Amino acid sequence: MLKYRIISAFIGIPLLIGVSYLGGVYWQALVALLASLAMFEYLGMMRVKKLQPMVLPAYFIMAVLLFRGMFSSYLPVLFGAAFFLMIIAMLSGPDSTFDDLVFSFFGALYIGYTFAFAIELTTLANSFYHLLLVFILTWASDVGGYFFGMLWGKHKLAPLLSPGKTWEGALGAVLLTMAATLVFNQLIRIGSVNWLYALLLGLLASVAAQVGDLHESGMKRYFGVKDSGRAIPGHGGVLDRFDSFMLVLPVVYYFLVVFV
Repeated sequence: MLKYRIISAFIGIPLLIGVSYLGGVYWQALVALLASLAMFEYLGMMRVKKLQPMVLPAYFIMAVLLFRGMFSSYLPVLFGAAFFLMIIAMLSGPDSTFDDLVFSFFGALYIGYTFAFAIELTTLANSFYHLLLVFILTWASDVGGYFFGMLWGKHKLAPLLSPGKTWEGALGAVLLTMAATLVFNQLIRIGSVNWLYALLLGLLASVAAQVGDLHESGMKRYFGVKDSGRAIPGHGGVLDRFDSFMLVLPVVYYFLVVFV
């Protein structure tokens, strides 16, 4: 398992950084692929729970949210898509339940809205460095949490969701992420923010990363699956690997919009 994790990281990390550097349609295509795979995994988990996902409406809503920047006002389109989803549920009659409707809509909202910030970030100046910042903060939080938890973890953080997570690991994730943000800000300036704002960004990013990780763990426990999928050898599915990244994206985006 460790061998596959290392190989996947060796291939995947340069690919992500390389395509984000190319930007434009290449980055948009990769983000769309990742979001589509995540949606596929989510709908598959619904089926394990004996739910009946509304596949086409869910993908359509996800796409509207993902590429919302293409619309002058995407809310009417989103309303139309949600209305279409309700019509499909109504016409399905007893074969479709309220749970099918709600879970299908939530999956599309969760995946489409968060991944969209990977595209929104490219509309800002120095977009490559900002995407690189998202990667670094996400990985720093994961690495800090893993090693601090392994070395000093004693007090369970959320045993019902993820028995391996500890408060010591959570603290380590925050500390390493804050340190990574300071180093990044020294090497590649995050606009004109000072070290206090850099620390704030590290704190917020790590909290978001850990919430994303625990949220996905909770989803897997609810649906009764070990991994969301098998798209990434050694790591599971796209949702398994990008759960933290998905919530760090909007944190970094809004931080840049407000403070830079």
